Amino acid sequence: MSLNERDLKKRLKSGELANLYFLYGEESYLASHYAEQIALKAVGDHPLAAFNCQKFDGQTCTVGEIEEAVEALPVMADRKCIVVRDFDFAAAGVSAQEQLLSMISDIPKSSVLVFWTYSVSVDKKKNAKWRSFVSSVDKVGSSVEFRRKTESEIVRLLSGGAEKRGCKLSPDNARLMLRRCGNDLNLLLSELDKLCALADGGEVSQEYIEAIGIQNLEASVFDLSKALIQGSYVRAYDILSGLFSQREEPIAILAVLSNAYADLYRAKVAASAGVRAETLADDFPYRGREFRLRNAARDCERIPLPVLRKSLEVLADADRTLKSSRADKRTVLEQTAAKLIILSRKGSST
Repeated sequence: MSLNERDLKKRLKSGELANLYFLYGEESYLASHYAEQIALKAVGDHPLAAFNCQKFDGQTCTVGEIEEAVEALPVMADRKCIVVRDFDFAAAGVSAQEQLLSMISDIPKSSVLVFWTYSVSVDKKKNAKWRSFVSSVDKVGSSVEFRRKTESEIVRLLSGGAEKRGCKLSPDNARLMLRRCGNDLNLLLSELDKLCALADGGEVSQEYIEAIGIQNLEASVFDLSKALIQGSYVRAYDILSGLFSQREEPIAILAVLSNAYADLYRAKVAASAGVRAETLADDFPYRGREFRLRNAARDCERIPLPVLRKSLEVLADADRTLKSSRADKRTVLEQTAAKLIILSRKGSST
C-alpha cells in the first residue's frame, strides 16, 4: 500500500507496523528519520534491542546477506528489524532482482524490513524496474515517497523545531535560513541545532543567522546576481572574490548564476503576460524555493525583457568558453560579470 507521510506517522503512532517498507524521494532526511522511527517501533527499548536491529549498506551488501538477516529469528524478542540504505534495485543484476522480489513476497512475521534511499535516485515514471519494485512492495507492505516540502511547510517545520528545542524562531527568520541554506532539510536542521544552542533558550535572531549560519553557493550567487542587475561593480567583484577564496568551482558558479537569470526571465515573461510569478512553481521545479520567484519578480521590474534575453546569451557564451577552451576560468567569470553589468546599466537608462 502506498502511503504519504501523514499516513505513515499516524500508523507508527498507533503501533501499526507492516513487515516491509520502502522509503524514498527528494527529502532524504525524512526517509532517514522514518527508517529510524520504524526500527525503534519494531525493536523498542528491549535490553537486547541492539541485537535485533541490523543495518546494511545497500551499495556493498548482497541480496543473500539481506535474506539471511530477514530469515534469522530475533534474539529473545518478538520482532527484529533489518534496515537497508541505498539498495539500487534498478542497477542490480536480473538474478539479484528476482531473488529480492521473491524474498520480499514472503517475509517472516518476526521481521520488519526497511529499504530507504539517501543518494540513490528513484524515478518510477521513467524506469520500469523501479515501478516493478514499488509495486511489489505495495502488495505486501508500504512504500512512502517523500516529496520536496513547500516553503511554508519548511518554515513551519523550522519554527516548530526551534520550539521543541526551547527556543523561538519567527517565520521571517525561518525564511532567512531557507534563503541562506537552501531547502535541504539535513542542512537546515543541522543549522537549527547550532543556532538554538547559541540562542540558549532565547530567540534565534537575524543577527545569529547572519553571523554563524552557513550561506550556500546558491544564496551567495543570488547576492551576486542582485549586484549585477543593480550595476554594482564593487559589490559584484567582492562576492566573486569571496567565492573564489572558498574554492567554488567556476562552472558551478556560472550554472547557479544562469539559473538566477533564468528566474528573472521567467518572472519578467510572467509579469508581461499579467501572471503572478508564484504560479510558475506549477511548471518549474521551485517547490520549497518559492521565494526565488518572489525575489525574481521584485528584482526584474526595471529590467527590459531584451536585456534579460541578451544576458542569457552572454551566460551561454561563457558556459561554452569554460567548457571548450583553456581560457583562465576566473578571467572568464570576471569578464562575464562586466558584460552583465554593462547590459544592466544600459537597460536601466532606457
